[in-house]
Order: sequence, then structure tokens, then C-alpha cells
Amino acid sequence: MTQPTQTAIRCGSCGQPVPAQVRTVLDTQSDPQGKSLLIAGRLNAFQCPNCGFINQVLTPLLYHDAAKQLLIAFIPMEVSMQSGRSEEKIIGDLLNELTRSLPKEQFRSYMFNPKRALTIQGLIEQVMEADGVTKDMLELQKKRVELIQALLAVSSEEELDQLIQQHDSEIDLQFFQTLSLMTQRVAQDGRQDIAAGLVSVQEVLLERSTYGQQIAAQKDQQEQLVREVAEAINNLGTQATRADLIRLAVSFADDDEKLQALVGLVRGAFDYRFFLEFTQAIGQAPAADRDRMAAVRDRIQSLTETMDEQAKASLQETAQFLQMLLNSPQQDQMIEENIDLIDNSFMAILNANLQEAQRRGDTQTFGVLEALYRKVVDILQSRMSPELRFINDLLSAESEAAMMDILQASIGEFDDRLLTTCDAVAEILQDQGQAGALQRLSVIRQAIAQHLS
Repeated sequence: MTQPTQTAIRCGSCGQPVPAQVRTVLDTQSDPQGKSLLIAGRLNAFQCPNCGFINQVLTPLLYHDAAKQLLIAFIPMEVSMQSGRSEEKIIGDLLNELTRSLPKEQFRSYMFNPKRALTIQGLIEQVMEADGVTKDMLELQKKRVELIQALLAVSSEEELDQLIQQHDSEIDLQFFQTLSLMTQRVAQDGRQDIAAGLVSVQEVLLERSTYGQQIAAQKDQQEQLVREVAEAINNLGTQATRADLIRLAVSFADDDEKLQALVGLVRGAFDYRFFLEFTQAIGQAPAADRDRMAAVRDRIQSLTETMDEQAKASLQETAQFLQMLLNSPQQDQMIEENIDLIDNSFMAILNANLQEAQRRGDTQTFGVLEALYRKVVDILQSRMSPELRFINDLLSAESEAAMMDILQASIGEFDDRLLTTCDAVAEILQDQGQAGALQRLSVIRQAIAQHLS
């Protein structure tokens, strides 16, 4: 496996040393996240811990994708001139580095003649073209980014409205996806002010663009549908039987979206005994109703299987990422580069491994896992806004009295934006079904509102 080169560079803004792990050979099989960094324009880019400036290291790069038999060399002219070595010599050294990390049986004839890229953008274009992304598609993506930058730079509401009207037909699903990815990227780079601006742009587009209004309307309809299904479930009462749930499911026979919502809300109820009773109920039903009931049963079974397969695949990917992280000599960088993978599932698997190591009395494994847990938590907390960190501290308080002490000690540092953050956290907890935390947050929000007023 090719490894980044540990080095230190001088910040181009403040001149302070910046720790860097520079990639000169990128093999997608052993370094899958490297490709994502390359396409995102973040490969060999390092943020200065002193001033926050993003430093881009200009270095030779050999890109290798064995699955596509793709080998591309990018040699900056400046590097070749400064080093006094020819491009062929530099490429030869990079090839030697690559082949040392590959088993001999994986060496192929295409490796004798790597393609060339004159610029890093040219390299990215060749990589994406191999993935089926055409130059026309890249040009469209470039225009989307330029439009987002223009929307972010407007100085008045009138100018913003005019820009949205002029480009309304260009604001579509792909545009919102690009906007979302840009927001995540700048947030990961620690540029919270720009991330907040992009979030504001997205909110305005949802209100004022044609496609945004369609998305908002669809979201409202979906939320209403889920509320209706949830209310129907609640109306069954706490003593509801499987027969009650079967009748409710059959009542949704002509509305597949409600059946999907039903499975999503009470997946745990659809077990072996449920399907056994459903099959028995079909056999006892009037002949005219059996086909309809059987179709509902089969659809629920299909939905549960799909949901379980997705959950299993997601858990496997998360477990593999945890194992890669444990084996990585650069854990901090790997966490930073894959921060979007650090979610509730990841933390649950990490906690489960911690508990299992503790149960077995495996102190060495427990220590390694605990150190990783603390590192992940520290990095996540460092990325939180002050408002979010404060709310997290309140939610983590051991008692209501401790929570009030924390609140009274620091509430003077915040304004009404704290309530907005509370509402955003509430939406997340509601989506995750964390009723206990949601109830606790409700108490916290009331206390915050009282202190701010």
C-alpha cells in the first residue's frame, strides 16, 4: 500500500509550519479516499492550524486505477525545473514506488506507458472521463459552481431575486446536490462562515425557485403522509394486536407510500409471527379479498427485506471503515477526510466493540478502542459551532440541576441563534426517533428561552 510522505510546509499566509502528509502516488485500490480528495480539489491541501489558510502543495502525482487499467502522471513544470530532473526520471521514480507496493501478478502492460496530464484539472478530467463523466457534464458542473458563488456574493435581496429568476431553469436536483456537497466540503475545511452562507442560499432557493418550491411541497406532503400513518398506528392503542396491524396494513392496499411509511415506522413489528398470522388471516378471509391481502403481505415482506439488506450493507461498510481506521497510522487525517462517515451507526458499532472488549477483559483492545473513541469525539466537538457544543453539553448533563448550572454559567455568551440551533437539533432527534433526548431538549429550549428573554 502506498503511503503519504510525512513532511512539514510553510503556510503561504502566516509562514508558520503546517504538518502535511503529501501523496505522490495515488492507488485507488489501497487509497480509495484519495480519489475523492482529488476530484474535490482537496488532495495535498492542508489547513494551517494557526491562521486557517488552505495551502495546496504542488507535487508530482501518479494516479493508478487497476480496475480501469488507468495510469496517469502529472508532473508540474515548476517541480521538474527546480529539481533538475527530467519528467521521465520523475515518472520512473513514481512507477518504482507504485510497483513496490503491488504484488508482481498485478503488474500489467499498460503500466509501461502512463498517460500524461499537463495540469491537475486535466488529471481530474481524465479520471472522471474514465468514470463516464463527459466534458459537457463537467462544464455543466462548473456552471453550477459559478452560479452558487454568484448567489453567495450578492449584496441585496433584489439582486438575489433577480439572479434566481434569470437562472430558474438551471436550479434543479443536480444543482441542489452540488450546493449540498459544497456546504459539506467547506464545513469540513473549518470555514463555518461560508458554510452558513451556503445554507442560507439553499433556504432562499427552496422558497423562491420553481424546483425548490416543488421540493418543499413534496417534503410537506411526505411529512403529512407520515403523520397520518403515525396517527393511525397510535389509534390502535397500546394493546394493539397483530390482527389490528394486519387490518391497518390492508387498509393501505391502494397507497404504496403509506405502506412504505408503515414499514419505516414499525419495522420491528413485522416479524415471523406477523407474516404467519397474516397468511392465516388470508386463508380465513372471503375469497374475493384474498388476492388483495396477499399482495399487501408480499409487498410488506419485500419492503422489510430491502430495508434489512440496506441496513446490513450500511453496517458492514461502517464496520469496514472502523477496521481501516484502527489500522491506519494517520487516524486524525483519516477521520478528518471521512467525517461524513462518523454517524450514529459508527458510534454505535464503536461502542459495541468497546463493551465486548471490556466483557472479555481484553484491556489492550479496550485501550485502543477507547483512545479512538476519545479522538473521534474531540474532532467532532471541534467542528461544532459554539451553539451546538453548548446544547450538547446541556444534553449530556448528569442531572437537571447540573444542566441548569451549565446554562446559567454560559447563557450570556449567546443570542437568539441558540434557539434556532435547538430547533435544528430537535428535527434531527425526531428523525432519529430519540424520544427521550427530544423531551429533554424541549425542557432545555424552554429554559434557554426564559433566560434569553
